[in-house]
Amino acid sequence: MIRASDLKREGMSLELHSGSRAVAEVFYSDITRTFTISVFEQDLPLEVVEQLISSARVGLLSAERVHGF
Repeated sequence: MIRASDLKREGMSLELHSGSRAVAEVFYSDITRTFTISVFEQDLPLEVVEQLISSARVGLLSAERVHGF
């Protein structure tokens, strides 16, 4: 998983990669203070998607509190 800041969309994301390809992303918007998920591959195991979401809730919100995003 890779955490990234996105200045264009004004927020942060946590990306799930398979090799060098992003297969899913959870994005947290600094503007709306909401999460969205984008899935770029079919048939991802539910447990993997649930772990991505759980990690994003903790990691992206803690980054916002620490850095004031």
